Amino acid sequence: MATMEAIGNLNAIQRDVIREIGNIGAGNAVTALATMLNDKIEMSIPTVGLMKLSEFTNMVGGPETVSVCVYLPVDGEAPGHVAFFTPELGAHTLANRLLGRDMSECDEFDDMACSALMEVGNILASSYLVALCELTGLNLLSSPPALAIDYTAAILDSLAGYLAYTEADEDQAITILTQIQGCEHLIEGMFLYIPTAGSMRTMLRALNMEG
Repeated sequence: MATMEAIGNLNAIQRDVIREIGNIGAGNAVTALATMLNDKIEMSIPTVGLMKLSEFTNMVGGPETVSVCVYLPVDGEAPGHVAFFTPELGAHTLANRLLGRDMSECDEFDDMACSALMEVGNILASSYLVALCELTGLNLLSSPPALAIDYTAAILDSLAGYLAYTEADEDQAITILTQIQGCEHLIEGMFLYIPTAGSMRTMLRALNMEG
């Protein structure tokens, strides 16, 4: 059974493979988002790493920052969890653009805005999973998304509660950080991927890179 310690000891080639998976997944996600917005979207080169969830909160503005999170459990041959975080302001920008609203509008998220954000998060996270499936040949299925709007730390505490019912190590997670920019507005987003115990080894075995 793989452990997060084993994941932390990935060699350079294995890390490059994980980074390429993130790069392809992010590229697929950006293409899908550009289609939804009917506009040109640019992305930064994804940053891939292994970090503690406490460090992750700082990367999205700190624990007292309000974030919007779309969370999807992952089933199949390499189960885990995928979440997409974006700061509150970026979420308003994205929802307003999708709904054709005034870009300066930052009222409470109504049902239409929440629905739009869930659809975006679903597409972005699913695009990442498609990359995993194509590169590993594994069967991965995402469940319907859930949306949370709260302090970053509170969302991560809730996510840890979900992980308590799995074999995942909730202290550390594979993270993929990508910035996307379009419509003359910066929209920051982060993917959080948490494999359950054994999933990373399953993926490396599928790529003939377990050793």
